[in-house]
Amino acid sequence: MGNTQEVIQVLIGGSAGSGSLTAGTVLGRALTRLGYHVVGVNEYPSIIRGGHTAYWVRAGVDEVYELDNYCDYIIAMDPDTFTRHEKEFSDKTIVIYDPEQIKINPPRGKVYSIPLRKLLREHNLQPISMNMISIGATAALLGIPLEYIYKGIEDQFSGKQKIIDINKKAATIGYEYASMNPLENAPGLLPPKPWGERIYVTGNEALSLGMIKAGVKFYAAYPMTPASSILHYMISVSREKDIIVVQAESEIAAAQMVLGAAWAGVRAATATSGGGFALMNETLSMAGMVEAPMVIILAMRAGPSTGMATMNGQEDLLYAVFAGHGEFTKLVVAPEDQYHAYKRIIETFNLAEKYRVPAIVLEDKHMAESHRSVHAFPEDVIIDRGPLLFPEEAMKKIKEGWVFKPYEITETGVSTWVIPGTPGALVKSDGNEHDEFGYRTIDPVIASKMYLKRIRKGEYLRREIEEKYDPIKTYGYSIDEADLIVFSFGSATWAVLEAKKYLDKQGLKIAVVQPVYLAPFPVNVFKKIIGNNTSKPMVTVEYNATGLLGKLIALETGIKPHGHIGKVDGRPFRAQDLAREIEKFYKR
Repeated sequence: MGNTQEVIQVLIGGSAGSGSLTAGTVLGRALTRLGYHVVGVNEYPSIIRGGHTAYWVRAGVDEVYELDNYCDYIIAMDPDTFTRHEKEFSDKTIVIYDPEQIKINPPRGKVYSIPLRKLLREHNLQPISMNMISIGATAALLGIPLEYIYKGIEDQFSGKQKIIDINKKAATIGYEYASMNPLENAPGLLPPKPWGERIYVTGNEALSLGMIKAGVKFYAAYPMTPASSILHYMISVSREKDIIVVQAESEIAAAQMVLGAAWAGVRAATATSGGGFALMNETLSMAGMVEAPMVIILAMRAGPSTGMATMNGQEDLLYAVFAGHGEFTKLVVAPEDQYHAYKRIIETFNLAEKYRVPAIVLEDKHMAESHRSVHAFPEDVIIDRGPLLFPEEAMKKIKEGWVFKPYEITETGVSTWVIPGTPGALVKSDGNEHDEFGYRTIDPVIASKMYLKRIRKGEYLRREIEEKYDPIKTYGYSIDEADLIVFSFGSATWAVLEAKKYLDKQGLKIAVVQPVYLAPFPVNVFKKIIGNNTSKPMVTVEYNATGLLGKLIALETGIKPHGHIGKVDGRPFRAQDLAREIEKFYKR
């Protein structure tokens, strides 16, 4: 290691099955354990076998949010790494590959050749170990102690000692080779700052852990990228955590199961993506009618239709907000990042049960499957079951003369609920309009009262969100001192914050506004944040073409952004590219 810097970006590319994701995740875990801020991004094709895969690791002494344009190191395990990622090579990029395996030259950069095939033969290793030899060599060039790569391997393959041993052996071979064949002025990282212990997690892992902490006891889903890893994780911990997990025959079946469980008083959830969510819409509408607090995680991807199943998109924002036929109150939450995904889904269950409404947690592929180093999740959380009465308490009230009405009309629209089967309390529900006892009706007076009861919840829910839940996040300069206001949600905000580093150097002051609660929209909080600055340039940055967040803001608040910067190729914004786009908008 010759020169040290504040940020390092590494790309590992290879054919599907070559282990680029595993290698990158091990490196990310090692850097996290060392105390750096780390983001990890994976890309893979929508096919079972073949094609090109890639994993990026970006680590910094201070907070890093998103990938930048150029890589400091590129590990190539197939020729496609040179052609598909040509724009990511700079003259300073260290290119690690085996010339025996890849016969073409990299487009730019400084070559560090390593005889991967020869090392495999000499040490009797399978080709799959090529990835870990490369990571071991990269770690040596970066100046990362080998013991941290070992820890990363142990974290990655916990409980699989044979696999751990093989990968440690491969990493050691690569590390020793690079140590004996050093590269002059190889870029490395400055020492980390004392940020405290962190963990390396994806958005889906964070949501899964949040559901477990929230007390979810039933989870049903049909596999659909990029939500599938939630199902995998929940299955893996189902016995330990006493959770019933069902891989259903369809998204319709999964949603119906979750609706039934939520209606019966169990915290329950499902997860899907665009096409699966379309199939769940009738169930979502029924949840609105029977006032069941089912939770749906909607992991957006590039569409429409099947689209690019493994690529990113934010095209379903308005679809989520207005999902389901008929009018009813629903909760839609788009977490800020992986750390907040854990906290926000716990809030979602609390609010869904308190107000007896269905809820949607909105994420995108980039958040769902990208890693980030975050502080350990809090163990001390609030669990609020709302107006739910368990049998002992309900029976006591019934003996005192209380008459249970599952859909009692109240000032807030929220009715007390009991566990179905509680003696003395008849719980009657179906998808038809009903009276306070759940009996079907088409009486115009009763129907109007029940309809408005369900709608009325929304205003009380909005008030609580605005008062207690920090529903809109702001970053950067204050609205008053900023030259430009940028609106974004979900993972698009990460790119804005990374681009802000370049804009700061250019003297362009931006204020970043990230709505988290999208329905009911926190109108009063939003207007208070913007204040009298509606004449300032305002732009939305989203992974869609038409500025869906901007449309929602305009609809809810009357404040219309002046422009939109979108990206629809399925890949994340790169910091320098986005900084140029924002500056271009400002100077127009």
